[in-house]
Amino acid sequence: MPLNKPGLRRALRRRYPWLDHPDLGPAAVEAGECDRCGVEARLTATCGPTAAAYSAEAPLQAGPVFLGRRCAAAVGTDAWCDGHRQEAVEALAWLKSLPSEADDVARLWWVATGEVRLDPAGVWALTTRLGLPAGG
Repeated sequence: MPLNKPGLRRALRRRYPWLDHPDLGPAAVEAGECDRCGVEARLTATCGPTAAAYSAEAPLQAGPVFLGRRCAAAVGTDAWCDGHRQEAVEALAWLKSLPSEADDVARLWWVATGEVRLDPAGVWALTTRLGLPAGG
């Protein structure tokens, strides 16, 4: 059965209204895994040290570093520059408020918006675990 992307987007937005945050979450960052750990879904962009500060394998880069929620919490406000401390505090509080399934939700969001492709079995596993419709 083909993936019903519009239906999945509607179902995700209905259950997870935090997906519509304009500055945080999967719609506000480049799709992918956390620059620090490579395991979590990216949910925030920071303006502090580059990814090379977190991992010897990370390439030197200019621009934002994308972190998952647990990595952002572990690094704290130091992941942002001094001029964005208040934004860091707000972002960390928002990330802390997310449900435990936020990484799965983010990955499904990227699939539903066409930013990434997962194999059908992976999509089915995620939608089944979250009790969301996939087919159309």
